[in-house]
Amino acid sequence: MYVATILVYLVVIVAIGVYFKRYVSGVEDFALAGRSLGLPVLLGTLFASYIGGATVVGWTGSFYEMGFDWWFSGIGALLGIALATFVMAERCRKLEQFTVPDLLALRYDNRSRYVSAAMIIFGDIAIVTVQIIAIAGVLVAFTGLDRIPAMVIGVVSFTLISLFGGMRGVAFTDALQALLIFGGLLAGVIAILGVGSENGGFAALPDGYFQPLTSVGGLGAFGLAIAALGTTAVSQSLIFSRIFSARDERTAKRGMLLLIPAAFLGYLFVAVMGYGGRAVLGPDVVPDDVFATAVTTLMPPVLGGLLLAVIIAAIVTSTNSILLSASVNLARDFYQQLAPRETSSVELRRVGQGAVVVFALLSFTLAVLMPDIVTAIVFAYTLYSAGLLVPLYAGFLWRGATPTAGMLSVIGGGGTALLWYVLGEPFGLPPIVPAIVVALATIVLVSLFTSRPSQEQLRVFDV
Repeated sequence: MYVATILVYLVVIVAIGVYFKRYVSGVEDFALAGRSLGLPVLLGTLFASYIGGATVVGWTGSFYEMGFDWWFSGIGALLGIALATFVMAERCRKLEQFTVPDLLALRYDNRSRYVSAAMIIFGDIAIVTVQIIAIAGVLVAFTGLDRIPAMVIGVVSFTLISLFGGMRGVAFTDALQALLIFGGLLAGVIAILGVGSENGGFAALPDGYFQPLTSVGGLGAFGLAIAALGTTAVSQSLIFSRIFSARDERTAKRGMLLLIPAAFLGYLFVAVMGYGGRAVLGPDVVPDDVFATAVTTLMPPVLGGLLLAVIIAAIVTSTNSILLSASVNLARDFYQQLAPRETSSVELRRVGQGAVVVFALLSFTLAVLMPDIVTAIVFAYTLYSAGLLVPLYAGFLWRGATPTAGMLSVIGGGGTALLWYVLGEPFGLPPIVPAIVVALATIVLVSLFTSRPSQEQLRVFDV
């Protein structure tokens, strides 16, 4: 049952993604779906990308382990969406750019573009590597495949949809998968609540499980919230690429506004799955295994198959987006800027498609050869979030930020995050917290002593 459900699902989704090849001509079609996404598809692709594999599997285990306190991460993530919605959504769509480094180059100069693009590509490749390992783990556990063939199936699925369908294929398959993710999680919540009611409900949960600051102190709660806010508010692959792809600025902002309650419901479903798992399964399940254990031991086979498809859907949607994001960064932020001649839209699209294949192969190689450095790999995503949060938002909120300050803030934030990680996170603070402090101090102090931004660089405030 599980094997048939997963394989049929993958074949159908890949076929739909490849179908959209006919609509991809130039780089704008490939990277941004021709800037044509209407509200339903936009909301669907935002939700499916945002409620990804890490949320469905990882956050279920985190709620299981930490009770209420994991909601501090949820609150931070929702605040990150709100920040992107009210500060950046309409302005970004009006500026008609392709990438977050485009925005930094407009506001500062190309030095910020190159540094930030390199960080994003490095971080995106790292996350694709982790997603390959994740989908292989699901396929090995539930289909009996060996690890390498399972990885091959995963990376081929990711690559084909991004390579041929571009953002149009990714967005449309995301919208379909959003319905599957939402419906599957809702069905899982109903099922686990039913099982829980037969076993005494939440009465078996430990004391203080739903009380704030039981698992973490105030500093830890702040760290969870600010880390989630930072990674969300600058996520090019999950948020900004969708904003750039919206039909117009009004659609972009409405889609982001609707994502806030939609993401909250997704978190709520995942939280109930975690809480129900703790009540029924007890405290001894490894957090990363809670979702899979609940699916296989507490659900009927049909519902279990649906929820396994939900896991696959969540992993596929977020990985497609990340792979496409990195490829557009290479084409737009390096190839187009450094080419000795003017590049055509079709040429940039081909470079982006080539980058999809190269990055997918690189991620696959890392997953095969170095699966034991997952924690270090995941940090790469935090590195670019720490480096981009302050210069992006400070630059678009404060006219006084100078080009040199913006560039040094990117380096200072990312460098501080790396140093903090190497030092073992002193005081229990996640790297993004000191990174924000250093980046903010850098952009303010350096702006006081360097050349003011030009009128062209301040044009972003006029849209």
